[in-house]
Amino acid sequence: MLYSLEDLSPKIHETAFVAPSAQIIGDVEILEGASVWFNCVLRGDAGKITIGKGTNIQDGTVIHEETTIGENCVVAHQCLVHRCTVGNNVIIGNGALVFGPAEIGENCVIGAGSVVIPGSNIPKNSLVLGIPGKVAREPSQENLEMTARTAANYQRNRDRYLKNLKEVK
Repeated sequence: MLYSLEDLSPKIHETAFVAPSAQIIGDVEILEGASVWFNCVLRGDAGKITIGKGTNIQDGTVIHEETTIGENCVVAHQCLVHRCTVGNNVIIGNGALVFGPAEIGENCVIGAGSVVIPGSNIPKNSLVLGIPGKVAREPSQENLEMTARTAANYQRNRDRYLKNLKEVK
């Protein structure tokens, strides 16, 4: 569902997919080829949220406050992303928490269940693990390929859902 709040209204590119149970509120922009999956909440009532081209926001994720997520990113299931800037080609693993203000550079992997704390500035090409999240090393080629493969899979799935999703009554 899309909701305006005062003079703030979502802007969804015609090639983006937003699942029917997702809640998109206020100043949210979802760019070309992006997807927001079931039971997500993107609440743009305290700053603009921008979801980059080809990025997928997976089931149950919450995004709030001023947040920009780059192109071809994967925000996996059940994440909380709050007041941050995320570069291109980043994967934020299942259940990870990102508390801002924070910046995450391009080509990063935020491990499942990790917690990025306020004030973090994660350099590009970093693998972050733990609570609080710390840079463990650079992501492997396999890590980077997984991010690209997952982004591409969700882009194909987006097209499938745009064409074929039908409510059963």
